Amino acid sequence: MIVEDYTPDYYQNRLGAPLPSTYAGKFVHIVGPADEYLVLSPTELTEFHAQIVQRFSRRRPDTSSVFLPSGEVRFGTPGWSVRGGGHFQLNRAGNCLALWGASKAYGAFDGDYVRVVLGQNADWLHYEIALGQPD
Repeated sequence: MIVEDYTPDYYQNRLGAPLPSTYAGKFVHIVGPADEYLVLSPTELTEFHAQIVQRFSRRRPDTSSVFLPSGEVRFGTPGWSVRGGGHFQLNRAGNCLALWGASKAYGAFDGDYVRVVLGQNADWLHYEIALGQPD
């Protein structure tokens, strides 16, 4: 699983500020033909889960997205899908990624699956992947 984090886009590129050691927002779990992604984005940058899917799609020449009348964004390219979403908090100093909740547009994510697959990613081996809202 590849983690794509749009938080630096917001803090560094928009605000000209350093990336905080702890930050939060929303995420979606996207599955493509060859890879799957956990896409993190601060709420200040993308208020809705659909906006995360749209941003993800716009960054790739091999995908397209379609706005539905309901406000959802779906992939127009076969082989791509969204498997739920929710909220996240990433504590870089404490090496903890907390995931919880569900997306109104895409439903709940499979937390146990995401935790296992993300735990196999070399970049995340030293992180605790916690399910549930942090205190």
